Amino acid sequence: MRRARRVSIALLMVMAAGARAEVIDRVAAAAGQQVVTLSAIRRALRLQAVFDLREYEDTPAERRKAADRLIDQAIVLREIGLSRYAGATMAEADALLGGFGKDRGMTGEQLAAALERYGFSEDDFRQEMLWRVTVQRFVDFRFMPGVQVSDGEVQAYYEQEFVPALRAADGKAVAPAVEEVRERITQVLTTRKTNAALEQWLKQARETLKVRFFEEAFR
Repeated sequence: MRRARRVSIALLMVMAAGARAEVIDRVAAAAGQQVVTLSAIRRALRLQAVFDLREYEDTPAERRKAADRLIDQAIVLREIGLSRYAGATMAEADALLGGFGKDRGMTGEQLAAALERYGFSEDDFRQEMLWRVTVQRFVDFRFMPGVQVSDGEVQAYYEQEFVPALRAADGKAVAPAVEEVRERITQVLTTRKTNAALEQWLKQARETLKVRFFEEAFR
């Protein structure tokens, strides 16, 4: 998940140039009192391009996906504020930032160049890492305690997913006993259930807040 921006009530900014007005930003979506602007969507698209190490795509379909993500982020940010949840530390963000470049085989200079290409500073990216860690902590704190994984679910995953995937990767591989991989399977299923609980919560929040999209921003 990415860092959402709070936007003031002056949502539509107009600059007069003689008798001609130019719209320099517009509201793309709203969830209750929280809004997502077109400029925030374009920023999110540029940021995702950095994370995926691919070219920046600004198409109607990509804008809509980004708007959906930003709405979700705004809902989570609102809940974090209401619950006064303690976020991640900058030290954790720095560690994640260092790991990002290392995992992709990039030097510090190469990462800085990639960020600059899309209009971001290292501090911008550090703040994004801070947001991502904070969200993950919040999700784990809010939804994971209620998750339970039964022995039957572990066995079903082992038989229906783990073993077939192992054999698809290597037809001669001998599958370990279920007990040897129980902890790993439990972690996978716990993550799935946690994410499902998050998705259900977001769906309910969207319905309560009456999310709206303004199609002019997606053309």
